[in-house]
Amino acid sequence: MKVRDATLEYNDFISATRKVGTQHFYLFYFNIVNTYLGNKECDDITKKDIVNMIRCIQNDRPNIQNITINKAVMTLKTVVKYSTDREIKFAKLPEQKKIIETISDATLKTIWEYYKKHISNKFQFRNYVLLRLMLDTGLRMNEIINLKVKDIDLLSSCIWVKITKTSCDRYVCYTAQTKSLLYRYIATMNVNDYLFIDFNTDLPLTTSSVESLLYRLKKRLKIQQNITPHKWRHTFATNFLKRGGDLETLRLLLGHSNLRTTQKYLHLSKNDIITNYMNVMQN
Repeated sequence: MKVRDATLEYNDFISATRKVGTQHFYLFYFNIVNTYLGNKECDDITKKDIVNMIRCIQNDRPNIQNITINKAVMTLKTVVKYSTDREIKFAKLPEQKKIIETISDATLKTIWEYYKKHISNKFQFRNYVLLRLMLDTGLRMNEIINLKVKDIDLLSSCIWVKITKTSCDRYVCYTAQTKSLLYRYIATMNVNDYLFIDFNTDLPLTTSSVESLLYRLKKRLKIQQNITPHKWRHTFATNFLKRGGDLETLRLLLGHSNLRTTQKYLHLSKNDIITNYMNVMQN
């Protein structure tokens, strides 16, 4: 079977057995794999073919990161194994560990001040509550758009998250300020099922609609840094650790299966490094 046909078969498999986010992940890398090896027979794929694919990718995309290439190779290996039961061993390329960018306090202040001025608009009020909850909980996009009113315990400031990436329920918490906003939102916006809905259609918000509202917000407020959905999750995790939170609690809040995934948030910003340096060296 050719690689191109094998990716179609594997796509059918993950469509039936995996979540939407996983499907989207593989579709991107299927395209890369098929571009270079789509007409090759799965039984004939060798390490040399992988090396050639890597070289072609690097030539066509000089700025591509090794982490992206590694995921393309992993996708190819997975497809071949699914199709032939044959495992190809191939070492990962070294990946550069970058500092995770977070949303600055100044940017957050600008956003909150904007929403407070427009809180009488039900769409802006919904967006305000949504972003406050994203910053307080670190929920993934698919997790937060699937929250239902019945999942929220306003008494204990806790949310039971049932739709998760790992298919494991978990609890997250939120601050007193967000609790007040949530109570007002639920009481006045007539939401009975899904927490965050499109008021024009009464349907739940989608990932693309949240991405779109953040894009418009960035443009309207002339924000220079990225405020994409995942940046809010990064910002929550970083802030939690900077304020004294422990890694294991953060792991549980983020829904990570492995502590090593959570450890990537053990970084300091440029300002943190400068401040700590000056406190030590100038005393």
